Parts: sequence; structure tokens; C-alpha cells
Amino acid sequence: MALNTPSLPNLSGLTFKQAGISLLEFVLGLALLAIVMLGVTLFYLSQSRQLDPVFQFRAVSLAEALAEQVLAVKYDVNNNPAAQERCNAGACSNSPSTQAIANPKLTNFIAVDDFQLWCNNSENGAKGDIDGEKLAAELNLPQIQLYRRFTIETCVALNDDDPANIFKQVDIKISIDQGDTLSFILHRYNIR
Repeated sequence: MALNTPSLPNLSGLTFKQAGISLLEFVLGLALLAIVMLGVTLFYLSQSRQLDPVFQFRAVSLAEALAEQVLAVKYDVNNNPAAQERCNAGACSNSPSTQAIANPKLTNFIAVDDFQLWCNNSENGAKGDIDGEKLAAELNLPQIQLYRRFTIETCVALNDDDPANIFKQVDIKISIDQGDTLSFILHRYNIR
């Protein structure tokens, strides 16, 4: 018995188109994908760092309330507003009061220099920045949880570049999630 094997057609005259991609096309595709992914990643990373107008408004309102407190206290612990006496350049202490150093709460701040306690420069007994929620509570602001992501730093320096116009410069920096910072400068002259 003989096996019948089917005969194969002659394919020598036909051309076949290759399917798939070459190694060069694959590498170029991966490079292009990497560039696109890098661009998308950088875009989204920059979005989170941009200062949202809502948070900017809250930071400004917090700075405004704090500036009002700076203006409400005496220029210096040696001033005597009741007697209408001001300290002169030599008699001003330019350091936080002992009351504020012992308990650095806003209710214990009696002079501009007490705000130096919330500075990060370790000068004049500075203890470092204050949490936004804690400061909002001390300022009696409504909805203190809105300020949870903020940290506030206040540094006080005596500016005596012009002896005729000596003032204390209060730098207020409000940071949001250790990212963007809004800075304000307040000049406090020796009025009372």
C-alpha cells in the first residue's frame, strides 16, 4: 500500500511581506515612549507645586491676622505706652521678653521682638516655625483645620542703617506643605 502525500505548490515566484517590527523600530519606540512619559511626569509634578489660589488666599489672611498682632504689641519691652515713653536706640532690648521665652504663646507676646521666637535662625532664643493650625487657633480664626498644611516663620531684625529712622523689620514667611512660600515684610517703627 502506498501513501499518498499531497504535493506542495511551487512558491518560488511569490514574495512574502514580513510581519512584526525590527529591533531598530522597537528601540526608537521605547525612546519615544520614555520621552513622552518624562514630559507627563514633569507636568504633574509641577502641578502639585503651583500655589493654588485658595491656599494663597488663606496664607494672606493668616499673614494679615499675624501682622495685626505685631502692630498691636509694643515696639520694645522697654517702652512704656502709659507714660508715653519710648526706648531710644541704646535702651531698646531687641530680644524677646522673658515672659514670651518661658511660654512662647501669642497671648504672652508683649513686644515685637517676641515674634523672633518663631524664627529658624536660632538667634535670640528662636525656637523655630509654628504650625499653621496652632497659630490659627491662637489668633482665634474660624475653621482652624483649613490652615493645617501651613507653617509660619517670623524673624525680627533691628534695622539701624539710617540712625534717624530705626525700625524693626519683621519677615513673615508662610510655607505650604514644605513647598511654596509667601513672604511678607513688615516695618515696625518706634511709635509706642
